[in-house]
Amino acid sequence: MLKYLTRRSEKKTLLTNFSAKSGYAESYRTLQANIQFSSQAANLKSVCVTSAAEMEGKSNTVANLAYTMARNGQKVLMVDCDLRKPGLTRKFGMENRPGLTGLISRDFGAIPTKGSISDISLRDLIKLKKLQKSTGVLSLSDRSNEVEISFHDGNLTNVFWKNRPVKKKLASALIKNRRLKRRQAETALRHQKKSGQKLGTILILMGLISREELKEYLTVHLVEAFKTAVSMYNGTFSFVNLPGSRVETTIRQNVNFDRLFSELFEDEQQTFFLAETIESAISRTNTSNLYLLPSGRIPSNPSKTLNSEKLAFILEHLTRNFDFVIIDTPPAMPVSDVMLVAPNTDGILVVLKAKKVGKAEIKNVIRQLEAGKTRILGLILNCVDMNKDRYYRYYKK
Repeated sequence: MLKYLTRRSEKKTLLTNFSAKSGYAESYRTLQANIQFSSQAANLKSVCVTSAAEMEGKSNTVANLAYTMARNGQKVLMVDCDLRKPGLTRKFGMENRPGLTGLISRDFGAIPTKGSISDISLRDLIKLKKLQKSTGVLSLSDRSNEVEISFHDGNLTNVFWKNRPVKKKLASALIKNRRLKRRQAETALRHQKKSGQKLGTILILMGLISREELKEYLTVHLVEAFKTAVSMYNGTFSFVNLPGSRVETTIRQNVNFDRLFSELFEDEQQTFFLAETIESAISRTNTSNLYLLPSGRIPSNPSKTLNSEKLAFILEHLTRNFDFVIIDTPPAMPVSDVMLVAPNTDGILVVLKAKKVGKAEIKNVIRQLEAGKTRILGLILNCVDMNKDRYYRYYKK
């Protein structure tokens, strides 16, 4: 169980210390209602919370808004993406947890060189290679089949069924479709054995088939090989890093690997290894339905860590598995980190502390966010003295 571990001045502003009937608690229920109203119109599932400058109460706002939503029955996750001064993580006493940066650098950064397909599925392996931008060959083997999958900068470039049955090989398919005579096929195979070149290349050089016609046959072969790999639920895998020149295909196939990947892997549960890895970094709070993914160790280059496909994948997974995700990010004025996180969410909420930041600075922040084509859901005016309505007049100008 986690507890709020904060300085006294911060602790006084957390809703856990206020009556549900207080005006302070009511202000957050009003904020929740406004967000839910917007959610119904725009299907909001995740929001990014930032501020114009430091010390405006954004982390406190995240904690209290999430608490309010959770008390209302929603399964809510807070994500601390402020990798410079992770206030949300500190509030919950989570400074020593691996958290988000642990996921990105350690769990998703490590390249498994070998293992069991039953422990890490093919979908997990392919997604990992994509996120890691790996270049090399992934070899799969079970009692019946051996398949090699090639990657270049994380992109799937080729699939080779090593022990493809003779009747399914290229020469057999061409003979069956009367595109090649048996004697021609035997001659080409002898050349292949001597030269070590691919059969398709030899057939083109011999003038027995056109490049475009060969692509059609190779496309069928690739799909068959990929389907064979997908059917391998048991067995082993190994991965070898290679120079890009060694995984280039001689003949480019007419295959959209991304679409093929999506078609063959419709069930999201097939990424159980990655899903369990992400979920293992999340902690429950002492409030029912409220969870936290802490920041983890502060990296040397926060912007680089946030500007990654790994973060986008993590947030996409979290959005699917929680009713609502609230992300705490650094202030917009000192750094541009919020611009890296916001595109992976449904919009931004900007927290402003009354009388702390001038109108010119606020307008500058709004222009900056709008220039980044991010959706500003609204501004939250914080620490307002309700007995002095001049604050409203000040920010309305």
